[in-house]
Amino acid sequence: NAFLHEYVQLPEEVTSLVVDFHEECHIYLSGIQLYTTGSVPESIQLWLPPCEKADILVFPTHADDDALFFGALISQYTIQEERTVQTAFMVQHAQKERVHERLNGLWEMGVRNYPILGTMQDSGTHSMETVEHLHKNDDLKGWQVAQIRRFKPLVIIGHDLKGEYGNGQHKLNAHYLTHSVEIAQDSTQYTETALRYGTWTTPKLYLHLYEENGIILDVNTPMEKDSRRRTPFEVAEDAYSHHHSQHIYPFYVSQDDYESGMDCTRFGLYCSLVGQDTGADIMENIDAAKWR
Repeated sequence: NAFLHEYVQLPEEVTSLVVDFHEECHIYLSGIQLYTTGSVPESIQLWLPPCEKADILVFPTHADDDALFFGALISQYTIQEERTVQTAFMVQHAQKERVHERLNGLWEMGVRNYPILGTMQDSGTHSMETVEHLHKNDDLKGWQVAQIRRFKPLVIIGHDLKGEYGNGQHKLNAHYLTHSVEIAQDSTQYTETALRYGTWTTPKLYLHLYEENGIILDVNTPMEKDSRRRTPFEVAEDAYSHHHSQHIYPFYVSQDDYESGMDCTRFGLYCSLVGQDTGADIMENIDAAKWR
């Protein structure tokens, strides 16, 4: 599958293995682990390909944003609710540590479908206008529309319009997403992906920290379906612990801390075609079978 972390099951009768690197291939091998016949250790990541239809499609910007801002939500719906969560990251990091950290963190949160990566590089600026200029050749909106059409999500989750702590790429990601959800319905825009995947109308879009139609997630109830009975908040903390390269910065998984922009419990329903929420369940009012 060309996954960065990939498990390959060999026929039981295999007694030797040759890995052939052709001259025309540029392959960087991080490591190989070989196991004898038996059960696969829990530490081994058995990634599935990106899903065909997502219950929830999350658009983090960087590796670690998924744990910091969306980790409790993702954990609740993958582990406890057993929903299919697909992630699509805007930034593809050049640092080799971060690409491994991303997979380790997602796996900790119960995500099993391999993430989609965009083409942007990390800019490290707080100005959305500057980011937009730097990435003028990257068709972020077209990329978002393609993911929405491809995965046909029931719910989309995006960043804070103010960029959480002011990050310009977070702002751009969230701002474009509010338009991409509408564009994905229009077959006359980005016609190539419309022909490939069809159009899609998303029932609900939530943005992190959006103040209107807000919900506060319960992140402190232990999850019965988690093998260690952790809370969603604890799983998010464990997921962020895998992002070792980012621990030099003052970021942490937080709740009840709205002013810092780091609160992982608060989301707002930016748009809905199935009515307003009465509780804190992002899947409320969605009849998946009827909608699909």
